[in-house]
Amino acid sequence: MSLDAIIISEYEQQSLSGSSPLRLQLDGRIADIQVVLNYISNNGKVVLPIDGDGVMSWSSAPKLNGIFLYSYLDSHNFNVALINNYASERNRFLSLLNHNPKAVIISTTFVHRKNDLIELVEDIRSLAPDIFVISGGPFTYLSYLILQKSGDDIYNTSEIQDDFVFLGRQNPRIDLLIISPRGEKILAEALKRIKTNKTTKDLPNSAYLDGGKYCFGPRTDDFEPGEHFNIEWDRLPEDFFSTGVIPMQASTGCPNKCAFCNFTKHPKLISLKQTKELISELEAVSLRGIEYVWFVDDNFRLGKTDLTKVCNDIIDVNPGIKWMSFIHVESLRNVDLELLYESGCKELRFGLESADPQILKNMNKKVDPLFASKIIKKLLALGINCSCYFLIGFPGETEETVIKTIDYIKSLEHPNLKGMFTWSIYPFMLAPLSPIYEYASRKKYALTGYMNKWTHQTMSSDQARKHVVKAFASLNKSGPIYRGDNLAMLEKLSSGQRKNFTIIRHNLSKLSLTTQLTENDIISSFRPILFP
Repeated sequence: MSLDAIIISEYEQQSLSGSSPLRLQLDGRIADIQVVLNYISNNGKVVLPIDGDGVMSWSSAPKLNGIFLYSYLDSHNFNVALINNYASERNRFLSLLNHNPKAVIISTTFVHRKNDLIELVEDIRSLAPDIFVISGGPFTYLSYLILQKSGDDIYNTSEIQDDFVFLGRQNPRIDLLIISPRGEKILAEALKRIKTNKTTKDLPNSAYLDGGKYCFGPRTDDFEPGEHFNIEWDRLPEDFFSTGVIPMQASTGCPNKCAFCNFTKHPKLISLKQTKELISELEAVSLRGIEYVWFVDDNFRLGKTDLTKVCNDIIDVNPGIKWMSFIHVESLRNVDLELLYESGCKELRFGLESADPQILKNMNKKVDPLFASKIIKKLLALGINCSCYFLIGFPGETEETVIKTIDYIKSLEHPNLKGMFTWSIYPFMLAPLSPIYEYASRKKYALTGYMNKWTHQTMSSDQARKHVVKAFASLNKSGPIYRGDNLAMLEKLSSGQRKNFTIIRHNLSKLSLTTQLTENDIISSFRPILFP
């Protein structure tokens, strides 16, 4: 059967974290627990295949952007296939070309730079020169918003032209760009026209290249009130569920206005699923064999204050799901945390950013570090893992405020409690369209630069990156986030074993930054914990 389109969720996995690249590696692979076990079992070598790799980990969940597009187009009677990660599934993409797809759809949810998009499109063109290529999603829309501001000096730079679509001389050879925070209706109309050999050049909220210049369709409001990212889980192919982990959304959008964030804040993107609908989805994926659900909300259910009721409703149905989500710590005031645990909550993620009140104020980050530390301690005592995110170098940051944040992170380490505390530390990035990027903030803080190269009154980007490494090296009773850890393998360990494994792995990663570790160093450190 011929395909109408191939959807690509992601080109290749990328992280903007400053601490993630410092994690321990074994034979060029991140030292997730299954990799460590394989390394020990094979006397200091990683031997493929690795039992438990690529399944039962948070990072093994397929991307929700692709799942949503697949479900939407499938429900509109299009025959589509999904590539979750192009870099690792290129051979499968090549085999799908044998089904004569009429189009390739690139979602730019996980694209950060124009050059990545150019590389992806050029590789697609090398395999299928004449195929119709469509892109849409956050990066495409962000590029359009930046184009609208390109008359401003701070948006009319060579760096921005190199990084974003619609600007500069070099752009990806894409046939149709959909410029909308959603855009799935326009995508469906485009595919319909492609199938019937009709033009797509007059579609609203779109653009195409003509003789090296972009032509833009009319701007229209393509939102409908009350729309959700609904997915028909029972209709999806079996391989979508093969890792045992699935992403889901209980809400979309974010009402917060953190000064460092350039995520699209369109008010119509903010929506909340009803509890009944949410639980129905949990039941649906449970029937497909899913054990873990990663809620990819920016803030679980937009921080709505009925979390205790939601937990009770999940407990009543008992779908047997363990779940994780980002959540604003303030959402946990007056919440019965034991019910949270009983509902299957396995881990909560918190964007704490800093321990310094003035830095938090500068960020417009409404977090009380003292309250957060109390909540995290209670969660860890119950056995709920906590992963926290910190940002170093925001305007106003000094060596003293960095030390305060490092000391604060140390205070969150509770190696004797059941839950695991992990962290990720990011250097500040001066991103276009974030509030801090604009003229007023630049003047206020004597802030200059772009993205990961900047300076302000009290710090430079080079200094911030050094502080990230310093923080990484200073922490002794916890470890950075390893999203690739096989959760089932971790759960076979006792709480004490998991904690010791995390601490030993981090200590080895610190040693590896300055010392060439031997196979014996690694095996002798891990073996007593994993094979007592």
